[in-house]
Amino acid sequence: MINWRGLAFLVALCLHPGSGIKFANGFAVTTEADSPALADKVPSQPATVPKGASKEWLHEKWKKYGQWDYKQRAFVYREFTQFNFGATGAAAGIDLKSLTDLEKSAKPTRDDVKAMDDSELVANFYRNIDSLYKLHEMSEEDAHLVRIAADYTWLDNSSEWPRSDIGLAASRWNDYRALFERVRLQEGIVRVDDFPGAIFFIAHAKGLCTGGSSVGYVFSLSPLTPTTQSPSKDLDAEARANPSRHYAYVFQDLKTNWYAFYEIDW
Repeated sequence: MINWRGLAFLVALCLHPGSGIKFANGFAVTTEADSPALADKVPSQPATVPKGASKEWLHEKWKKYGQWDYKQRAFVYREFTQFNFGATGAAAGIDLKSLTDLEKSAKPTRDDVKAMDDSELVANFYRNIDSLYKLHEMSEEDAHLVRIAADYTWLDNSSEWPRSDIGLAASRWNDYRALFERVRLQEGIVRVDDFPGAIFFIAHAKGLCTGGSSVGYVFSLSPLTPTTQSPSKDLDAEARANPSRHYAYVFQDLKTNWYAFYEIDW
């Protein structure tokens, strides 16, 4: 089993100053020249922190699948997400040690992985399959939206928030919210560039943008791998096999084109 809490976060501190890395309060991001696609989909500058922002406000932004978890679009944005975490933390007046401690406390633990073997996730799928098909149909009609949460949206060409163009009518957004509540989707819907064409329905997430765990459902016309009947065991094995990738997924077949997903990142 990986020592989740022991995995180093501030590897950027060991990088040579000429390596193309920018820093904010010790957290690193590749420069825009090194990642030219970055500005096309995520903000090119750290998010703005209002004066006197509360811990609760910051947590809502920083949480896994929150507005500042840019790597949910694709893990190529992991370094920018870390950079934004450090930059916004510094802007809020939080010292580096406190930020690092907060980041470490959010990493997935052995207990988090074990808890993924939850039969209720699968039972909930079959109870709500009609609503999930309806959500899938709606999201295909709104394919220009890559992220639909209860409190924000992302367009396929912009992860800025807030925006004047939310991408859909307020009444339709309320329809999504009602279905999220019915199906018990804590974090709504996301399309992930790492799995082209797939739509993820996030039932539960824990942690921060810097690391955590999540489970839910996926619709994908293309087969997803690796598949599992023992989520916690196989997820642990997948993470052990690819520690430098900083994330792991396993998928459980539920119905034609439908899977349960189990994910951790660190």
